Amino acid sequence: MNGAEAVAKALLKERIDCAFTLPSGEILPVCEYLEAEGVKVVFTRHEQAAGNAADGYARVTRRPGFCIVPTGPGLANLMPALAQAYYASSPVIAIAGHSKYENLDREAFEEIDGYLWVREYTKWSRLVPFTHRLHEYIQEAFRRALSGRCGPVLLEIPKDVLNADFEGEVEFAEPSNYRYTGRVGCEDEYIHRVLGMLQNAEKPLLVVGAGVYWSRAENLMRAFAEKLSIPVCVSGLGSCCIAPDHPLFAGQASASPAVMQSDLVIVVGTRFDEFLGFGQKFRGKAVHVDVDAYELAKNRYVDVAINCDAGFFFSKALEMLKGEKRFENWTRPIMEGVDRMFDEAAKGEEKPMKPQRLMKELNEVLRRDDIVILDGGETTAWGLLYLKKGKIISSQGPFGHLGAGIPMGIAAKAAEPEKRVFVVTGDGSFLFNGAEIDTAVRHGLQIVVIVVNDSAWGLVNHTRLLSTKSPERAMYGVMLNPNARYDKFAESLGGYGEIVEEAEDVKSAVNRAFDSGLPAVLDVRVKLEEISPLAYLLTGSEG
Repeated sequence: MNGAEAVAKALLKERIDCAFTLPSGEILPVCEYLEAEGVKVVFTRHEQAAGNAADGYARVTRRPGFCIVPTGPGLANLMPALAQAYYASSPVIAIAGHSKYENLDREAFEEIDGYLWVREYTKWSRLVPFTHRLHEYIQEAFRRALSGRCGPVLLEIPKDVLNADFEGEVEFAEPSNYRYTGRVGCEDEYIHRVLGMLQNAEKPLLVVGAGVYWSRAENLMRAFAEKLSIPVCVSGLGSCCIAPDHPLFAGQASASPAVMQSDLVIVVGTRFDEFLGFGQKFRGKAVHVDVDAYELAKNRYVDVAINCDAGFFFSKALEMLKGEKRFENWTRPIMEGVDRMFDEAAKGEEKPMKPQRLMKELNEVLRRDDIVILDGGETTAWGLLYLKKGKIISSQGPFGHLGAGIPMGIAAKAAEPEKRVFVVTGDGSFLFNGAEIDTAVRHGLQIVVIVVNDSAWGLVNHTRLLSTKSPERAMYGVMLNPNARYDKFAESLGGYGEIVEEAEDVKSAVNRAFDSGLPAVLDVRVKLEEISPLAYLLTGSEG
């Protein structure tokens, strides 16, 4: 058997059905084997985009994403995408080529110790020395990526190892034969303590994050919240776990007034990071539930720390409920006031339009089963505040990596071809991976990209304005070319493009973009002067 065939067969056992790559001679045999078995192989224009796409595939499907990139600079280009996946707890299986093993440490062309380079930002990384054990390394990669808190892994495979033949039988086992595929539990006593704390609470609040999403526990979470009428705030991928128009939805945890008014917060599957004020926003008692023991009570002491899977926690809590009191959805008046405030902020017929107005217009054209990828600082903030329909995924995650939106949108369309896919991105973020419009065109993957174009690095401008109080200093280095035409760029690559300058034209432009049947870019001109809550949060200002 050939090494590339062994890799492909091990990947197929894990039900990999999409691969994202950039072509290079040493890795193409793996792609050929996969495509022959019906796997969709998407060739990107940049290795970072291949990694971003694998991450996007994982986030949309909640299955492992796979990418394979060339050696040396190919792996170097991949690294930011691995770091992004690491901080987002996204299970990405990455393979990189490597110069021949027989030339190790001889300064071969494109030789780097990439597996050592990325070690801090992967769950596991290895240089593979043996062709006949390639399947074992692939299996170990999946075991590591999917155990406990999910995350990316990397295998570097030298050219001569990957493309060599070997003798002997290889057993390609089912995943359940070499890794645990169930939930991680805890002792009942810890959940009893939480239920006891609820009995003494008046204003409890659930804060749910990516751990609930990766656990596929959103239905259990909602059942628990609805049983007791407990409001739910979201953080990160937790936004995919409850619809913003659900009666118990209490907003983004980073910005919701409910967070500081709660007397008991149950935080499940998310860190006490900067967006949660390092846990200091929670004034009352706190419970922290996470599958990763090292994240528990980090940055803030808690009353109960529980090391278990989010799905286990909610399913066991539902079993143990015995007539506990129901709460009166105490956040509803708060959220109604917040909604009125945001509705008022979106009013106006200015030209260029407010970004709030753009998001409100866009929300009216969204459907429940659409997929929306957000990319960019304030663009993401406005999107999370105003978009209420569809599966909304912020591409940046805790790492803040820009430019992943288009590759993630491509991956979403490859994974869910029957669904409409939007990428809502800032103009700064767009050109990091804007060339991937070509990838979408070549592979016939229609995404509609909304470029929120304020001709500036808007978040940098606004945080500088808030911190320096000087409009002149705030403009230093952040202004972009107002004559850039991102719609024309898309047209030059074979896509559909249109510039949108009037708020009343947003919905019809979106419809024309989908009717074109092509990957599309709408260059939407918006006001720079509107400052999002994210800018205030990052500068510690009030507003």
